[in-house]
Amino acid sequence: MAVTIPTIPRYLTTEIILRSSSVDQTPYLGGPTKRIARKGDRWLYKVQCQPMRVDQAGPLIAILNAGLSDKVICVVRQAGLNLAAYSTGAVVGAANGKTLVHSGGGAAKFVGQFFSVSKNGVNYLHQITAVSGTTLTFQPALKVALVGGEVLDFANPKIEGFLEGTERGFTLGFALNVGIDFTIVEAQ
Repeated sequence: MAVTIPTIPRYLTTEIILRSSSVDQTPYLGGPTKRIARKGDRWLYKVQCQPMRVDQAGPLIAILNAGLSDKVICVVRQAGLNLAAYSTGAVVGAANGKTLVHSGGGAAKFVGQFFSVSKNGVNYLHQITAVSGTTLTFQPALKVALVGGEVLDFANPKIEGFLEGTERGFTLGFALNVGIDFTIVEAQ
Protein backbone atom coordinates (compact mmCIF):
# COMPACT_ATOMS: atom_id res chain seq x y z
CA MET A 1 0.00 0.00 0.00
CA ALA A 2 1.29 3.44 -0.90
CA VAL A 3 2.04 6.04 1.77
CA THR A 4 1.05 9.65 1.11
CA ILE A 5 3.50 12.45 1.72
CA PRO A 6 1.56 15.36 3.22
CA THR A 7 1.51 18.75 1.53
CA ILE A 8 4.48 20.44 3.10
CA PRO A 9 4.42 24.23 3.20
CA ARG A 10 8.14 24.25 3.90
CA TYR A 11 9.38 23.13 0.47
CA LEU A 12 12.43 25.17 -0.41
CA THR A 13 12.81 23.90 -3.96
CA THR A 14 11.23 21.28 -6.18
CA GLU A 15 12.53 19.96 -9.48
CA ILE A 16 10.55 17.94 -12.00
CA ILE A 17 12.59 15.82 -14.41
CA LEU A 18 11.41 13.66 -17.31
CA ARG A 19 13.71 10.64 -17.67
CA SER A 20 13.53 9.38 -21.22
CA SER A 21 13.80 5.70 -22.05
CA SER A 22 14.95 6.42 -25.60
CA VAL A 23 18.30 5.09 -26.74
CA ASP A 24 20.90 6.67 -28.99
CA GLN A 25 22.35 4.21 -31.49
CA THR A 26 25.73 5.18 -32.90
CA PRO A 27 27.13 2.98 -35.66
CA TYR A 28 30.54 1.62 -34.71
CA LEU A 29 31.88 2.20 -38.25
CA GLY A 30 30.67 5.82 -38.41
CA GLY A 31 27.51 7.37 -39.73
CA PRO A 32 24.68 9.32 -38.17
CA THR A 33 23.47 8.67 -34.64
CA LYS A 34 19.81 7.72 -34.39
CA ARG A 35 17.60 8.21 -31.37
CA ILE A 36 15.25 5.28 -30.91
CA ALA A 37 12.17 6.29 -28.93
CA ARG A 38 10.70 3.67 -26.63
CA LYS A 39 7.79 3.68 -24.23
CA GLY A 40 8.56 3.93 -20.55
CA ASP A 41 9.49 7.58 -19.91
CA ARG A 42 9.22 8.38 -16.19
CA TRP A 43 9.03 11.49 -14.05
CA LEU A 44 11.32 12.25 -11.13
CA TYR A 45 10.24 14.73 -8.47
CA LYS A 46 13.05 16.16 -6.34
CA VAL A 47 12.13 18.02 -3.17
CA GLN A 48 14.37 20.00 -0.85
CA CYS A 49 12.68 21.21 2.33
CA GLN A 50 13.50 24.32 4.32
CA PRO A 51 15.18 23.57 7.64
CA MET A 52 12.58 22.47 10.19
CA ARG A 53 12.51 21.92 13.92
CA VAL A 54 12.74 18.28 14.96
CA ASP A 55 9.07 18.21 16.05
CA GLN A 56 8.02 19.50 12.59
CA ALA A 57 10.27 17.10 10.70
CA GLY A 58 9.48 13.96 12.71
CA PRO A 59 6.23 13.00 10.94
CA LEU A 60 7.80 13.56 7.50
CA ILE A 61 10.87 11.50 8.42
CA ALA A 62 8.58 8.64 9.56
CA ILE A 63 6.65 8.74 6.27
CA LEU A 64 9.85 8.82 4.21
CA ASN A 65 11.25 5.89 6.17
CA ALA A 66 8.03 3.95 5.45
CA GLY A 67 8.54 4.88 1.80
CA LEU A 68 11.69 2.78 1.65
CA SER A 69 9.58 -0.35 1.33
CA ASP A 70 6.30 1.02 -0.09
CA LYS A 71 5.30 3.29 -2.92
CA VAL A 72 4.85 6.95 -2.06
CA ILE A 73 2.33 9.44 -3.42
CA CYS A 74 3.07 13.16 -3.46
CA VAL A 75 1.23 16.16 -4.89
CA VAL A 76 3.33 17.91 -7.54
CA ARG A 77 3.59 21.63 -6.98
CA GLN A 78 3.27 23.95 -9.96
CA ALA A 79 4.91 27.32 -9.47
CA GLY A 80 2.83 30.40 -10.23
CA LEU A 81 -0.41 28.46 -10.75
CA ASN A 82 -3.51 29.15 -8.66
CA LEU A 83 -4.80 25.60 -8.26
CA ALA A 84 -8.03 26.85 -6.65
CA ALA A 85 -9.31 27.44 -10.20
CA TYR A 86 -8.91 23.75 -11.07
CA SER A 87 -10.65 20.54 -10.04
CA THR A 88 -10.94 16.96 -11.20
CA GLY A 89 -12.23 16.05 -14.64
CA ALA A 90 -12.90 12.82 -16.46
CA VAL A 91 -11.74 11.08 -19.61
CA VAL A 92 -14.42 11.03 -22.33
CA GLY A 93 -14.20 7.89 -24.45
CA ALA A 94 -11.26 5.56 -24.99
CA ALA A 95 -7.73 6.95 -25.08
CA ASN A 96 -4.21 5.73 -25.68
CA GLY A 97 -0.97 7.26 -26.90
CA LYS A 98 -0.52 10.98 -26.19
CA THR A 99 -4.02 12.41 -26.74
CA LEU A 100 -7.29 12.30 -24.83
CA VAL A 101 -10.61 14.14 -24.68
CA HIS A 102 -11.65 15.36 -21.25
CA SER A 103 -14.60 16.99 -19.54
CA GLY A 104 -14.55 19.20 -16.44
CA GLY A 105 -11.46 20.03 -14.47
CA GLY A 106 -12.13 23.70 -13.85
CA ALA A 107 -10.35 26.57 -15.59
CA ALA A 108 -8.85 26.51 -19.08
CA LYS A 109 -5.90 24.16 -19.45
CA PHE A 110 -2.56 25.41 -20.75
CA VAL A 111 0.65 24.03 -22.21
CA GLY A 112 3.09 23.06 -19.47
CA GLN A 113 0.41 22.25 -16.89
CA PHE A 114 0.64 18.93 -15.03
CA PHE A 115 -2.23 16.55 -14.36
CA SER A 116 -2.53 13.00 -13.14
CA VAL A 117 -4.70 10.14 -14.38
CA SER A 118 -5.95 7.58 -11.89
CA LYS A 119 -6.42 4.06 -13.27
CA ASN A 120 -6.88 0.92 -11.13
CA GLY A 121 -5.80 2.87 -8.03
CA VAL A 122 -2.50 4.03 -9.57
CA ASN A 123 -1.66 7.67 -10.38
CA TYR A 124 0.17 8.52 -13.61
CA LEU A 125 1.68 12.01 -14.03
CA HIS A 126 1.53 13.83 -17.38
CA GLN A 127 2.32 17.30 -18.74
CA ILE A 128 0.16 19.05 -21.33
CA THR A 129 1.97 19.83 -24.60
CA ALA A 130 -1.01 21.12 -26.64
CA VAL A 131 -4.64 22.10 -26.00
CA SER A 132 -7.41 22.16 -28.61
CA GLY A 133 -10.81 22.68 -26.98
CA THR A 134 -11.37 19.62 -24.80
CA THR A 135 -8.60 17.60 -26.48
CA LEU A 136 -5.30 17.42 -24.63
CA THR A 137 -1.98 16.29 -26.03
CA PHE A 138 0.59 15.41 -23.39
CA GLN A 139 3.82 13.66 -22.49
CA PRO A 140 4.78 10.98 -21.72
CA ALA A 141 2.43 8.65 -23.58
CA LEU A 142 -0.20 6.79 -21.58
CA LYS A 143 1.15 3.66 -19.94
CA VAL A 144 -2.30 2.08 -19.64
CA ALA A 145 -5.27 2.14 -22.00
CA LEU A 146 -8.15 4.33 -20.83
CA VAL A 147 -11.74 3.30 -21.54
CA GLY A 148 -13.46 6.51 -20.40
CA GLY A 149 -14.56 7.78 -17.03
CA GLU A 150 -11.10 7.73 -15.43
CA VAL A 151 -10.36 10.63 -13.09
CA LEU A 152 -8.06 13.43 -14.26
CA ASP A 153 -6.72 15.56 -11.40
CA PHE A 154 -5.79 19.07 -12.49
CA ALA A 155 -6.02 20.62 -8.99
CA ASN A 156 -3.61 18.27 -7.22
CA PRO A 157 -1.62 16.24 -9.75
CA LYS A 158 0.14 13.35 -8.06
CA ILE A 159 3.29 11.40 -8.70
CA GLU A 160 3.33 7.81 -7.47
CA GLY A 161 6.53 5.87 -7.23
CA PHE A 162 9.47 4.88 -5.10
CA LEU A 163 11.97 6.95 -3.19
CA GLU A 164 15.26 6.97 -5.02
CA GLY A 165 17.89 4.88 -3.29
CA THR A 166 17.69 2.29 -0.55
CA GLU A 167 18.52 4.38 2.49
CA ARG A 168 17.18 7.52 4.16
CA GLY A 169 19.01 10.09 6.21
CA PHE A 170 18.56 13.62 7.40
CA THR A 171 20.84 16.44 8.47
CA LEU A 172 20.73 17.86 11.99
CA GLY A 173 22.20 21.37 12.03
CA PHE A 174 23.89 23.28 14.86
CA ALA A 175 20.64 25.15 15.58
CA LEU A 176 18.91 21.74 15.89
CA ASN A 177 17.21 22.30 12.54
CA VAL A 178 16.58 19.28 10.35
CA GLY A 179 17.31 19.37 6.61
CA ILE A 180 15.36 16.92 4.47
CA ASP A 181 15.48 16.20 0.77
CA PHE A 182 14.10 13.31 -1.24
CA THR A 183 13.46 12.19 -4.82
CA ILE A 184 10.46 10.20 -6.02
CA VAL A 185 10.91 8.12 -9.18
CA GLU A 186 7.66 7.25 -10.95
CA ALA A 187 7.05 3.52 -10.61
CA GLN A 188 5.22 2.88 -13.88
